[in-house]
Amino acid sequence: MNEQHAALLHHAPHSQKPADTWARLCCEQAILAVEHGCYGVGAVLVNQAHELLCSARNQVFVDDHYNSSGHAEMQLLDTLEAEHPQQDRSVLTLYVSLQPCLMCYGRILLAGIPRVRYLAVDKPGGFTGKGLPPAWAELAAHTSIHQARVDSYWINLAEQAISTLQDRQVMRQRVLSAWRGTLQP
Repeated sequence: MNEQHAALLHHAPHSQKPADTWARLCCEQAILAVEHGCYGVGAVLVNQAHELLCSARNQVFVDDHYNSSGHAEMQLLDTLEAEHPQQDRSVLTLYVSLQPCLMCYGRILLAGIPRVRYLAVDKPGGFTGKGLPPAWAELAAHTSIHQARVDSYWINLAEQAISTLQDRQVMRQRVLSAWRGTLQP
């Protein structure tokens, strides 16, 4: 991690709230995603004993290729399903640095994750779960998605990871280039 980004984590306040540890890990993953040229989003999955089960970061642009399913939540759920197939999902909490998008929201519902706590609100892309078709609404009724109760430092850092540490418009242009088949390494 570069020095400037490491300093953001180093100068963080001491954990005061139970979820601060998970918020820090989400932000670390988000910063690593930025450093690898991806969207600044990180996620962690925690079990009922408050132990880290797995973590992931956005990998939409890895090895100069575009992967539309490379969202942090999708990567995390791929790991869960591959490495922990027998895990009881009813005891898990997913922490993510940015409010899930529509695609990730659907995948979270299908994966059976009952609790999602996000740090930063994603005004242009976050999905609130309103207006779901009946079958999806039934799944969503068993899922609690709320902003995490963490020190405001972590919410601000998660917002910086997506909006200040990278240019979100440039990232969007990279996606559009990939769609046109003109993505440059």
